[in-house]
Amino acid sequence: MTGLDGQIAAVVLDWAGTTIDFGCLAPVAALQSVLLNHGISLSPEEVRVGMGLPKKDHLRGLLGARGAEALADGIYPELEKAIMTQLGLHAELIPGTPELAAWLRDEGVKIGTSTGYTREMMRIVASSAARQGYVPDAVVTPDDVPAGRPAPFMMYANAHRLRAWPLWRFVKIGDTPSDVSEGRNAGSWTVGVARTGNALGLTAAQADALAPRDSAARLEDARHSLEEAGADYVVDSVADCRPVLLEIAGLLRDGARPGITI
Repeated sequence: MTGLDGQIAAVVLDWAGTTIDFGCLAPVAALQSVLLNHGISLSPEEVRVGMGLPKKDHLRGLLGARGAEALADGIYPELEKAIMTQLGLHAELIPGTPELAAWLRDEGVKIGTSTGYTREMMRIVASSAARQGYVPDAVVTPDDVPAGRPAPFMMYANAHRLRAWPLWRFVKIGDTPSDVSEGRNAGSWTVGVARTGNALGLTAAQADALAPRDSAARLEDARHSLEEAGADYVVDSVADCRPVLLEIAGLLRDGARPGITI
């Protein structure tokens, strides 16, 4: 067997940091600027904690230690506007995304997506991705389900829209621990993306400019955070996903299931 051999029913991909917006910059810039407007200065590293959650949950988490639930609710409309602005500035597809999607389609695998962005935000993101040649079969947001990550409901909604099952034949691909938790909680295979996403948190040019030793250390930290979350595999980018998907297909063919060794 040289392909997926019909073993994988669907792949559910994250957006920012996984298929678009190398470094997951849009939400970080928006959160930093809005919080600073309210006298709260946070570093990019601090803002990145909790990335991948629904944006209101993320904001509440950042402010929770300050006992500022009411403040979070008051700031959120401002944050939404700031993110909408930033999305237009960080809309480039991550290299390898259209190629992976084309290969999956050739293999008969359905392509779903999940995100921490709202439905309105995703109209901008999905439209930009489509202009660049990436159109998944399903776009699911936290607005469509009872709760966002780490709950598995967006995975279930993808299964429904894609008319694909069981979930142990799904693979979730994303760049944050909450992505991994979402996939694991759904009973799916999980692949973490280390170099292009929130864990490393750099543009492609910045990542390329790192000294080799610094690059290796930072990438190792990024990989470790995803492994600690329980990812079955960790790769650098979507461009590196084909070999692990082939390996997962082989494991399924042999009777393996996510989280169960044989």
